[in-house]
Amino acid sequence: MRLKSFSARNVPEAMEKIRRELGDDAVILSTQPDPSTGGVKVTAALEEDSHAGTLEQLSDGLQAIDDLGETLDYHRVPPGLSDRLIAAAAGVATDDSGMALAAALDAECSFAPLSDRRTARPLMLAGLPGAGKTATAAKLCAWAKLTGLEACLVTMDLVKAGATAQVKAYSRALDARLDQASDSEDLALIIEECPANSLIVIDTIGTNPFDPHQQRQLAETARSVDAELVLVLPAGGDTLESAEIALTFRQSGARTMIATKTDTSRRLGGILSAAHGGPLALIAAGTSPTIGDGLASLNPVSLARLLLRGTAEAAPALATGTHS
Repeated sequence: MRLKSFSARNVPEAMEKIRRELGDDAVILSTQPDPSTGGVKVTAALEEDSHAGTLEQLSDGLQAIDDLGETLDYHRVPPGLSDRLIAAAAGVATDDSGMALAAALDAECSFAPLSDRRTARPLMLAGLPGAGKTATAAKLCAWAKLTGLEACLVTMDLVKAGATAQVKAYSRALDARLDQASDSEDLALIIEECPANSLIVIDTIGTNPFDPHQQRQLAETARSVDAELVLVLPAGGDTLESAEIALTFRQSGARTMIATKTDTSRRLGGILSAAHGGPLALIAAGTSPTIGDGLASLNPVSLARLLLRGTAEAAPALATGTHS
């Protein structure tokens, strides 16, 4: 089955585009307003295998496809990625929009769930200033404690005002070992002294993704201690900008990411765009300011629920014309 979404000023114009590209045998799956253009967005399908099923079978799960399209539009997921997710979901035999979305996310994105991780490598958190790295480091240490692991927290953010006091407060509350490192040599010595089988979390200073010197320095520091470089990226950002940031940190050695501030952002298209465009495997999401339970492990199902929850919570405000 071949699926594609078409944007146009009106339905007749969309139908003409569909006939030109998919032919007269294409089946319309959904027609929705396109808030970004003021026109319409029509999703059509072409059954490329004549033995694959009847039109009645094709219509099964139509509501799930409609729901998925609305969810992706709401989160401002880029059209190319949205089309891929819809196509992946259309191949799943279910009328449950949540499971269809989860299957699509599983097909198009990578996951390295926190709940499955028992890595011996230090986790080095990197990202823009204000991304939530220090709070995320504390949440990771709290997760380690809850799972029976020792936690070692190392901060390299010795410049930002109040950063040292904040990380000290976190370490006291978590009963976690805290060290400060000014360079890679200090960092290597500290890591050697951490107890075996402990989770080592390294909080770095904010990094400009478009400064080659800062990115090179970050990559060299991570390599010097064989740390897993993890991008910490806030939700709610521009989708294109988020993808560019993810790609830049990927080039510096990051292979995974943690989304932050999902509780204070309604639209999560930037997170999907970053994870897919990097590409970076999703570990977890910051879901509340609480250190003890404010970090949720991410897998296809939990991410689908997070996306659908955002759409559901926004529905009353959208219905009354109150936009966030």
